[in-house]
Amino acid sequence: MRRSLRWLLCGLILLSLAALLGLYPYRAALLPAHDDLARAKARLAPQLSLFTPTGAGPFATVLVFHGCSGQRQAMVDSVKAWLLPAGYAALFVDSFAARGIDDWRPVCAGKRLWGNQRALDVYAAIELAAQLPQVDGRRLALLGFSHGGWSVLDALAYGGAAGHGFSAPGPQGLARVKAAITYYPYCGFPAQLQRHLSADPPLLMLLAGEDRVTDPRQCLQALDGLPVGAVQVQRYAHAGHVFDHASELATYQPQLAEDARLRASDFLRAHLGPEP
Repeated sequence: MRRSLRWLLCGLILLSLAALLGLYPYRAALLPAHDDLARAKARLAPQLSLFTPTGAGPFATVLVFHGCSGQRQAMVDSVKAWLLPAGYAALFVDSFAARGIDDWRPVCAGKRLWGNQRALDVYAAIELAAQLPQVDGRRLALLGFSHGGWSVLDALAYGGAAGHGFSAPGPQGLARVKAAITYYPYCGFPAQLQRHLSADPPLLMLLAGEDRVTDPRQCLQALDGLPVGAVQVQRYAHAGHVFDHASELATYQPQLAEDARLRASDFLRAHLGPEP
Protein backbone atom coordinates (compact mmCIF):
# COMPACT_ATOMS: atom_id res chain seq x y z
CA MET A 1 0.00 0.00 0.00
CA ARG A 2 2.78 2.42 0.99
CA ARG A 3 4.76 1.48 -2.13
CA SER A 4 1.71 2.20 -4.30
CA LEU A 5 1.27 5.56 -2.60
CA ARG A 6 4.91 6.44 -3.21
CA TRP A 7 4.60 5.58 -6.89
CA LEU A 8 1.42 7.66 -7.11
CA LEU A 9 3.14 10.66 -5.51
CA CYS A 10 6.15 10.27 -7.80
CA GLY A 11 3.83 10.13 -10.78
CA LEU A 12 2.02 13.28 -9.68
CA ILE A 13 5.32 15.09 -9.17
CA LEU A 14 6.52 14.08 -12.63
CA LEU A 15 3.26 15.20 -14.19
CA SER A 16 3.49 18.53 -12.37
CA LEU A 17 7.06 19.04 -13.56
CA ALA A 18 6.07 18.19 -17.12
CA ALA A 19 3.22 20.69 -16.95
CA LEU A 20 5.53 23.39 -15.59
CA LEU A 21 8.11 22.69 -18.27
CA GLY A 22 5.39 22.86 -20.89
CA LEU A 23 4.26 26.26 -19.62
CA TYR A 24 7.78 27.63 -19.28
CA PRO A 25 8.01 28.97 -22.88
CA TYR A 26 4.82 30.95 -22.17
CA ARG A 27 6.09 32.54 -18.97
CA ALA A 28 6.36 36.07 -20.45
CA ALA A 29 2.76 35.94 -21.63
CA LEU A 30 1.42 34.24 -18.50
CA LEU A 31 3.21 36.51 -16.02
CA PRO A 32 3.83 39.89 -17.62
CA ALA A 33 5.59 42.65 -15.69
CA HIS A 34 3.10 44.97 -14.00
CA ASP A 35 2.08 47.93 -16.15
CA ASP A 36 -0.12 51.00 -15.87
CA LEU A 37 -1.66 53.68 -18.06
CA ALA A 38 1.03 56.32 -17.52
CA ARG A 39 3.84 53.97 -18.55
CA ALA A 40 1.85 52.72 -21.52
CA LYS A 41 1.27 56.27 -22.76
CA ALA A 42 4.96 57.16 -22.42
CA ARG A 43 5.92 53.99 -24.29
CA LEU A 44 3.42 54.40 -27.11
CA ALA A 45 3.58 58.15 -27.73
CA PRO A 46 6.66 57.99 -30.01
CA GLN A 47 5.20 55.04 -31.93
CA LEU A 48 1.99 56.63 -33.20
CA SER A 49 1.65 57.47 -36.90
CA LEU A 50 -1.14 59.88 -37.82
CA PHE A 51 -2.40 60.33 -41.38
CA THR A 52 -5.09 62.90 -42.13
CA PRO A 53 -7.30 63.58 -45.12
CA THR A 54 -7.18 66.84 -47.02
CA GLY A 55 -8.96 69.78 -45.48
CA ALA A 56 -9.03 71.43 -42.11
CA GLY A 57 -9.27 69.34 -38.96
CA PRO A 58 -9.86 68.20 -36.39
CA PHE A 59 -11.00 64.92 -37.91
CA ALA A 60 -12.94 61.94 -36.68
CA THR A 61 -10.14 59.42 -36.21
CA VAL A 62 -9.78 55.66 -36.41
CA LEU A 63 -7.14 54.08 -34.15
CA VAL A 64 -5.61 51.08 -35.94
CA PHE A 65 -4.06 48.09 -34.14
CA HIS A 66 -1.93 45.66 -36.16
CA GLY A 67 -1.90 41.87 -36.02
CA CYS A 68 0.67 39.57 -34.42
CA SER A 69 3.05 39.84 -37.37
CA GLY A 70 3.52 43.54 -36.69
CA GLN A 71 2.66 46.76 -38.43
CA ARG A 72 3.20 45.74 -42.03
CA GLN A 73 3.27 48.41 -44.74
CA ALA A 74 0.70 46.53 -46.82
CA MET A 75 -1.82 46.82 -43.98
CA VAL A 76 -1.04 50.51 -43.45
CA ASP A 77 -1.45 51.29 -47.15
CA SER A 78 -4.66 49.28 -47.39
CA VAL A 79 -6.30 51.07 -44.45
CA LYS A 80 -5.20 54.53 -45.55
CA ALA A 81 -6.58 53.87 -49.02
CA TRP A 82 -10.18 53.73 -47.78
CA LEU A 83 -10.17 55.71 -44.54
CA LEU A 84 -8.60 58.95 -45.75
CA PRO A 85 -10.81 59.43 -48.86
CA ALA A 86 -13.82 58.87 -46.59
CA GLY A 87 -12.74 61.88 -44.50
CA TYR A 88 -11.31 60.03 -41.49
CA ALA A 89 -7.85 60.35 -40.01
CA ALA A 90 -5.98 57.10 -39.33
CA LEU A 91 -3.80 56.73 -36.24
CA PHE A 92 -1.62 53.60 -36.40
CA VAL A 93 -0.49 52.20 -33.05
CA ASP A 94 2.74 50.19 -33.24
CA SER A 95 2.68 48.04 -30.10
CA PHE A 96 5.79 46.13 -31.13
CA ALA A 97 8.04 49.13 -31.72
CA ALA A 98 6.88 50.50 -28.37
CA ARG A 99 8.22 47.35 -26.68
CA GLY A 100 11.28 46.76 -28.83
CA ILE A 101 9.80 43.56 -30.27
CA ASP A 102 11.77 42.67 -33.41
CA ASP A 103 10.66 39.06 -33.76
CA TRP A 104 6.91 38.67 -34.19
CA ARG A 105 6.94 34.86 -34.10
CA PRO A 106 6.75 34.44 -30.29
CA VAL A 107 3.73 36.75 -30.25
CA CYS A 108 1.94 34.75 -32.92
CA ALA A 109 2.83 31.56 -31.04
CA GLY A 110 1.25 32.93 -27.86
CA LYS A 111 4.55 33.06 -25.98
CA ARG A 112 4.67 36.84 -25.61
CA LEU A 113 2.25 39.77 -25.36
CA TRP A 114 -1.23 38.28 -25.26
CA GLY A 115 -4.05 40.49 -26.46
CA ASN A 116 -5.47 40.81 -22.95
CA GLN A 117 -2.16 42.40 -21.90
CA ARG A 118 -2.02 44.58 -25.02
CA ALA A 119 -5.51 45.85 -24.22
CA LEU A 120 -3.79 48.54 -22.15
CA ASP A 121 -2.39 49.95 -25.41
CA VAL A 122 -5.95 50.62 -26.51
CA TYR A 123 -6.68 52.76 -23.46
CA ALA A 124 -3.33 54.57 -23.78
CA ALA A 125 -3.80 55.25 -27.50
CA ILE A 126 -7.26 56.70 -26.91
CA GLU A 127 -5.93 59.22 -24.40
CA LEU A 128 -2.94 60.08 -26.59
CA ALA A 129 -5.15 60.54 -29.65
CA ALA A 130 -7.45 62.93 -27.82
CA GLN A 131 -4.47 65.21 -27.12
CA LEU A 132 -3.55 65.61 -30.79
CA PRO A 133 -4.81 68.88 -32.33
CA GLN A 134 -5.77 67.26 -35.64
CA VAL A 135 -7.92 64.65 -33.89
CA ASP A 136 -11.51 65.16 -32.80
CA GLY A 137 -11.30 63.47 -29.42
CA ARG A 138 -15.08 63.18 -29.23
CA ARG A 139 -15.28 61.02 -32.35
CA LEU A 140 -12.92 58.09 -32.17
CA ALA A 141 -13.23 54.56 -33.51
CA LEU A 142 -11.14 51.43 -32.99
CA LEU A 143 -9.99 49.11 -35.78
CA GLY A 144 -8.14 45.91 -34.92
CA PHE A 145 -6.73 43.16 -37.11
CA SER A 146 -6.33 39.62 -35.72
CA HIS A 147 -4.20 40.05 -32.55
CA GLY A 148 -5.10 43.74 -32.67
CA GLY A 149 -8.76 42.77 -32.81
CA TRP A 150 -8.25 40.60 -29.74
CA SER A 151 -6.70 43.61 -27.98
CA VAL A 152 -9.61 45.87 -28.93
CA LEU A 153 -12.22 43.35 -27.83
CA ASP A 154 -10.51 42.73 -24.51
CA ALA A 155 -10.20 46.46 -23.84
CA LEU A 156 -13.96 46.73 -24.35
CA ALA A 157 -14.59 43.64 -22.23
CA TYR A 158 -12.50 44.95 -19.32
CA GLY A 159 -14.44 48.21 -19.46
CA GLY A 160 -11.63 50.14 -17.77
CA ALA A 161 -11.08 47.62 -14.98
CA ALA A 162 -7.71 46.07 -14.16
CA GLY A 163 -6.56 43.58 -16.76
CA HIS A 164 -3.88 41.01 -17.46
CA GLY A 165 -0.74 42.56 -16.01
CA PHE A 166 -2.02 46.12 -15.64
CA SER A 167 -3.85 48.25 -13.09
CA ALA A 168 -7.24 49.77 -13.85
CA PRO A 169 -6.96 52.55 -16.45
CA GLY A 170 -10.54 53.68 -15.80
CA PRO A 171 -13.45 53.77 -18.24
CA GLN A 172 -13.20 57.46 -19.13
CA GLY A 173 -11.27 56.87 -22.34
CA LEU A 174 -13.80 54.41 -23.70
CA ALA A 175 -16.46 57.13 -23.54
CA ARG A 176 -14.68 58.75 -26.49
CA VAL A 177 -15.08 55.65 -28.64
CA LYS A 178 -18.16 55.69 -30.87
CA ALA A 179 -17.51 52.51 -32.86
CA ALA A 180 -15.22 49.48 -33.03
CA ILE A 181 -14.39 47.18 -35.96
CA THR A 182 -12.44 43.93 -35.80
CA TYR A 183 -11.13 41.88 -38.69
CA TYR A 184 -10.74 38.13 -37.99
CA PRO A 185 -9.98 38.62 -34.24
CA TYR A 186 -8.83 35.91 -31.87
CA CYS A 187 -11.63 35.09 -29.40
CA GLY A 188 -10.45 31.89 -27.68
CA PHE A 189 -8.78 31.39 -24.31
CA PRO A 190 -7.46 33.56 -22.68
CA ALA A 191 -9.42 36.27 -24.52
CA GLN A 192 -11.89 38.13 -22.31
CA LEU A 193 -14.74 38.47 -24.80
CA GLN A 194 -16.96 36.04 -22.91
CA ARG A 195 -16.34 37.86 -19.64
CA HIS A 196 -18.39 40.92 -20.53
CA LEU A 197 -19.18 42.85 -23.67
CA SER A 198 -21.99 45.35 -23.97
CA ALA A 199 -23.47 46.83 -27.12
CA ASP A 200 -21.74 50.14 -26.37
CA PRO A 201 -19.75 51.12 -28.32
CA PRO A 202 -21.31 49.53 -31.41
CA LEU A 203 -19.18 46.71 -32.77
CA LEU A 204 -18.73 45.31 -36.26
CA MET A 205 -16.97 41.97 -36.49
CA LEU A 206 -15.67 40.76 -39.87
CA LEU A 207 -14.88 37.04 -39.79
CA ALA A 208 -13.22 34.65 -42.24
CA GLY A 209 -15.08 31.36 -42.56
CA GLU A 210 -12.00 29.39 -43.70
CA ASP A 211 -9.64 30.99 -41.21
CA ARG A 212 -6.78 28.66 -40.24
CA VAL A 213 -5.18 31.11 -37.80
CA THR A 214 -8.08 32.25 -35.63
CA ASP A 215 -11.30 30.29 -35.25
CA PRO A 216 -14.38 32.36 -36.15
CA ARG A 217 -16.60 29.90 -34.27
CA GLN A 218 -15.06 31.01 -30.98
CA CYS A 219 -16.14 34.58 -31.68
CA LEU A 220 -19.66 33.52 -32.57
CA GLN A 221 -19.91 31.42 -29.40
CA ALA A 222 -18.67 34.33 -27.30
CA LEU A 223 -21.45 36.52 -28.66
CA ASP A 224 -24.21 34.06 -27.79
CA GLY A 225 -25.11 35.87 -24.55
CA LEU A 226 -25.72 39.23 -26.20
CA PRO A 227 -29.09 40.35 -27.53
CA VAL A 228 -29.67 39.65 -31.21
CA GLY A 229 -28.30 42.52 -33.28
CA ALA A 230 -26.16 43.94 -30.47
CA VAL A 231 -23.06 43.22 -32.55
CA GLN A 232 -22.99 43.31 -36.34
CA VAL A 233 -21.27 40.22 -37.70
CA GLN A 234 -20.29 39.54 -41.28
CA ARG A 235 -18.82 36.12 -41.94
CA TYR A 236 -17.20 35.56 -45.32
CA ALA A 237 -17.66 31.83 -45.77
CA HIS A 238 -14.81 31.25 -48.21
CA ALA A 239 -12.31 33.76 -46.86
CA GLY A 240 -9.05 32.98 -45.10
CA HIS A 241 -7.08 34.94 -42.53
CA VAL A 242 -5.93 38.33 -43.90
CA PHE A 243 -8.34 38.28 -46.82
CA ASP A 244 -8.38 42.08 -46.97
CA HIS A 245 -4.82 42.90 -48.12
CA ALA A 246 -1.74 41.26 -49.57
CA SER A 247 0.33 39.22 -47.10
CA GLU A 248 2.64 36.23 -46.82
CA LEU A 249 -0.42 34.03 -46.32
CA ALA A 250 -1.51 34.68 -49.93
CA THR A 251 -5.18 34.80 -48.89
CA TYR A 252 -6.03 38.23 -50.30
CA GLN A 253 -9.42 38.31 -52.04
CA PRO A 254 -10.00 41.75 -53.61
CA GLN A 255 -13.77 41.40 -53.98
CA LEU A 256 -14.27 40.38 -50.37
CA ALA A 257 -11.83 43.06 -49.25
CA GLU A 258 -13.87 45.71 -51.05
CA ASP A 259 -17.13 44.42 -49.59
CA ALA A 260 -15.62 44.56 -46.10
CA ARG A 261 -14.38 48.10 -46.69
CA LEU A 262 -17.81 49.23 -47.81
CA ARG A 263 -19.42 47.68 -44.73
CA ALA A 264 -16.80 49.24 -42.47
CA SER A 265 -17.23 52.64 -44.13
CA ASP A 266 -21.01 52.51 -43.73
CA PHE A 267 -20.59 51.47 -40.10
CA LEU A 268 -18.26 54.36 -39.35
CA ARG A 269 -20.51 56.83 -41.12
CA ALA A 270 -23.47 55.64 -39.07
CA HIS A 271 -21.73 55.95 -35.71
CA LEU A 272 -19.11 58.67 -36.08
CA GLY A 273 -21.59 60.95 -37.80
CA PRO A 274 -21.05 63.35 -40.69
CA GLU A 275 -18.10 65.69 -40.82
CA PRO A 276 -18.89 68.94 -38.95
